Amino acid sequence: MDITADELEERRSPRWTGWLVLGTVGLVTAGAWGATRSLSALATRTEQLEREAAESEARVAELQLEREGLARRVRQLEQEQQRAQASRRAPPARRVGELGARRDAARLALETTLKEERERGTVYLEEAEGELRVGLMDPLLFAPRDTALSPQGEALLQRLAAALNVEGHLVEVASYPDTSPSDLALELSTARAVRVAHQLERTSKLPPERLVALGYGPLKPRGLEPAATPRLELRLVPAPVAVRARAVVARP
Repeated sequence: MDITADELEERRSPRWTGWLVLGTVGLVTAGAWGATRSLSALATRTEQLEREAAESEARVAELQLEREGLARRVRQLEQEQQRAQASRRAPPARRVGELGARRDAARLALETTLKEERERGTVYLEEAEGELRVGLMDPLLFAPRDTALSPQGEALLQRLAAALNVEGHLVEVASYPDTSPSDLALELSTARAVRVAHQLERTSKLPPERLVALGYGPLKPRGLEPAATPRLELRLVPAPVAVRARAVVARP
């Protein structure tokens, strides 16, 4: 029996329809499965990011605490340093009293040693701002415009040396020129200060770190008379905690 084309098409249609339905169901199932996996991965990633964010916030808070602690430590160290510097600049009252007592004893000794020179007005003693000053008028130590100590000057320094060797003090040797203009005034003053400092070192056994030579130029004349006479000044001053090394300072 012959089968027409229409009958053949009718027989094939149910088969194609079944395969089409099966394919569609498969695609839908696969899509749903893929979507489920994507949602699960997204949820997992979201949880991971939330954990990392929480850990980062905790680390930031920890670092902030460490920073605040370091800042407090820095402030504490700065305050300790400031207190230490203030302590070095301002000696304890007990030490100040001891130094003053030693200067008083040195002054009494110098008043006795220099009695004749003080009566003649060629030497003076004064105390101001915690310093004991001995002023020596020329030509007690040097001849005019000379840097070599005279025999009289060496003998005078020999008498002064023991009284100036006071524990806890420096001896500043300050040399001043006269008021007359001179291109060599500063050099002359400095050379004289150095010469006297060396002489005191030899005769008084003062260590070099407790001797300071200061030479002044014509802009800073010193003297007792209106027409200022060149002079040299010995200053007994409290030594700082870190004793200054012997230095030659030239000041215009």
